[in-house]
Amino acid sequence: MESDNRNQYFLNDEIFLNLVINLVTKYPVFVFCGRDYEKRKLIVELDPDSKYNTKALLPFLGKRVMDWQLEELRKSPHVEDLYLLGITEDMAKFDYPVHYVDVPTASTYAEKLLAGIKYLRSVGKDNTFIVVSSSDTPGITVEGINQFFEAIEDLQHYDYVQSVVPDDVTKKVFPNHQRVVGKLSDIHVFPGELFAMSEYGIVQRNNIISEIGSRRRKIKINKRTKKMSAVTPIVKLVLKRPSTWFLILKFIMGRLSLAGAEKLVSRMAKVTAKAVIISDAAFGMDMDLPEDYEKLKRYVSKTKNIPYIPGVK
Repeated sequence: MESDNRNQYFLNDEIFLNLVINLVTKYPVFVFCGRDYEKRKLIVELDPDSKYNTKALLPFLGKRVMDWQLEELRKSPHVEDLYLLGITEDMAKFDYPVHYVDVPTASTYAEKLLAGIKYLRSVGKDNTFIVVSSSDTPGITVEGINQFFEAIEDLQHYDYVQSVVPDDVTKKVFPNHQRVVGKLSDIHVFPGELFAMSEYGIVQRNNIISEIGSRRRKIKINKRTKKMSAVTPIVKLVLKRPSTWFLILKFIMGRLSLAGAEKLVSRMAKVTAKAVIISDAAFGMDMDLPEDYEKLKRYVSKTKNIPYIPGVK
């Protein structure tokens, strides 16, 4: 009798948990898995024989780089499904359901976003808010992922929501990181792993997304310094918009706040933009430089209690 009661309690708990999960807002997650038109120094150095083609497929502590990130995303009750852009089923298979979106590996951000929207429509899904993730941030955790999703629940009236990570938080764990930091008057931050966009922002502002993306890629990754600003690669674009000049002047003078930076992005891209602070050191630590690979391997090895393996393994 006591055993039956205990089983009934477990059953009730499971029903309640499923009910809560079903009430949670779910979002499609576009996962960018490709590479640039020109191979970055990281993939050239770590994969000189072009065995893996993209850094997402590099071996990493017994798995592929992207596996660590996808597994954490799958733990979140907010993820409706994973949509992989930049790889095919022939390149990577998984033990769980994923969608392969047909788009060339070396497509631009804007091209991938539009391809993702087209795919969603083709399968009968009409989502107005899309979450975007890369596939090369293996230190990310479901706790940070859920924090971002919970934040955007009240921000869906924005066209663009970008996670940002405080520089001081990251320096405690990765003291010599080479992220491009935006030094604002109230906080120093750099872009985090996840961002979200409205369908309107993706479709109507596609040209601006392409232009910003191309200018960001002009930063020579192997020459990054801590003095460089996240605004640096798009200054010329900003100068084309007089409504941003006052904000740029405030930034140059060191008086632009995070709220001011949100206004700057909004005016520059002609969208409504918002930042969400995620105080997780690994949340913005993706792999751009060859040394990032080993830094993140040591970090994941320590946090996941997995033996460290040197080299590309």
